[in-house]
Amino acid sequence: MANSKARARSSRTVAAVSATPTSRQVIKPTVQEPDPEPVEDELDEPEEAKPAGQPVWLQLVTFVLAILGLAISAYETYAHYNGSHLAGCPTGGTGTFNCTAVITSPQSMVFGVLPVAVLGLAFYVAAVPLFSPWAWRSSRREIHVVRLASVIVGMGFVMYLIYAELYQIGDICEYCTGVHVVTFLLFCITVFSAAIWGLGGEDRATPGRRR
Repeated sequence: MANSKARARSSRTVAAVSATPTSRQVIKPTVQEPDPEPVEDELDEPEEAKPAGQPVWLQLVTFVLAILGLAISAYETYAHYNGSHLAGCPTGGTGTFNCTAVITSPQSMVFGVLPVAVLGLAFYVAAVPLFSPWAWRSSRREIHVVRLASVIVGMGFVMYLIYAELYQIGDICEYCTGVHVVTFLLFCITVFSAAIWGLGGEDRATPGRRR
């Protein structure tokens, strides 16, 4: 009797163990994380490298030349209206330096009304701000275009004045020659600058690319 009870309990125990679900390791499906969104800067296309702006020495040299041209032109204008004699310049002879003969000749007047010295003064009054470092660094394209156009026109006028001195007047003015040299140097430097750095002024860092 005892044995049958023991066997009955053993059968129930085995049945209970068999009914218990076997523990299994649950394998969760791997969720692939989405790729990180590209940074905003990576969306921008690389910009082409642009040459740097005009060097400081060029800005300062042209500024000093413009001031020098202004000083000579102002003195010539003063001499034209006050005795037509320039300090240190001979007053006699033909085919030599004779400033008085040059600045009192018919060729020294434009249409017989406006003295050439006044035109030179007006040119350099405008040239000083145009050739200042602040104008060279400007991002306004029209300033650089006006500067280039002014030296082209000025150099053309200088060529005419040299022809007039050599072939019509027959005398040379030292001060006029000084203005011609200054104008020629400004012309060469400005054309060189436009060929190398363009007419857009110095590059400046921008906060972001336009979209």
